[in-house]
Amino acid sequence: MTAATMPNWARSDTDLSGSTVLVIGGAGGVGEGVTCALLDAGATVVATGRTRARLDALADRTASPRLATATLDLLDPALPDAVAALVRRHGPPDAAVLSVADWGGQGRKRLVDLTDQEWAALVAQNQTSIFRAYRALVPAVSPGGMIAQLNGLSADLPFPGAGGVALTAAATRSMTRTIAEEVRGDGPRIYEIVLGVIRPRPRRLAGVDDPGWIPAAHVGTHVAELVAGSSPLTDSTLQYLVDVAEGPRAG
Repeated sequence: MTAATMPNWARSDTDLSGSTVLVIGGAGGVGEGVTCALLDAGATVVATGRTRARLDALADRTASPRLATATLDLLDPALPDAVAALVRRHGPPDAAVLSVADWGGQGRKRLVDLTDQEWAALVAQNQTSIFRAYRALVPAVSPGGMIAQLNGLSADLPFPGAGGVALTAAATRSMTRTIAEEVRGDGPRIYEIVLGVIRPRPRRLAGVDDPGWIPAAHVGTHVAELVAGSSPLTDSTLQYLVDVAEGPRAG
C-alpha cells in the first residue's frame, strides 16, 4: 500500500519487523487484504486456508519472502497438532487473525426452511470453527500478543435469507467478547472487529465494486496497528470498521 492509498486515519510509522502474524483464511478476499497490509508493515505472515491452490496463487501474487502458507482446516480433529507444528516451524505467533466465513450451499432461504443438515453445516463452518480456532490459538499466541476475529454486520442486524450466517456471526461476536474477558491479563489481547461492506480483490475483478466500500487492505492496516499496539483502540475489545471515511471506532 502506498502513501496515496493509505486511509487518512492510519499511522505512517507502523513497523512490524520481527513480528509473526498467523492469518487464518489468508487467501480469502478479506484475508488477502489483511495479509498484504501486514506484509507492507514488515511482518512475517503465515497465511492458512483449506485449499492449497488458493494459497499458492496468493504466494505468487505477493511474491514476498516473508510470506509462508499452510493448509489448515479448523474442523479437522488434528487441528491442535497442526497448530503445534506451525509454532515449531515459525515460532509462537505474535498475533493471529480469524478471517473465516462460509455462506453454505443452501442458497438464500428463510431460517425456518433450513434442513437439519444445512443448519448443522452452517453452525460448524461459522461457529464451531471459530471456537476450535480460539481453543487452539489462545495458548499458542504469545501472551503479549493478540487475536482478532473479523466479523460482519450481520452479527448485529437481521439478515433475511441468510439467517444461518447472521446468527453464527452474532454467536461468535459474543464468544469473542467472552473469551476476551476470560483471558484478560493472562493471555493475548482479544478483539472483535465488525466490518461493513468490503472491497476485496475478487469482487473488484468481477466488476462488483463501489468506492464507498472499505478496501480489504484498510482492514489489514487497522489490524497492523493493533498488532503494534499503536492503535487508539488497543484497549477496546469490540470495534467497528463500517465506514470508509470514518475508519475504525470502538463499539
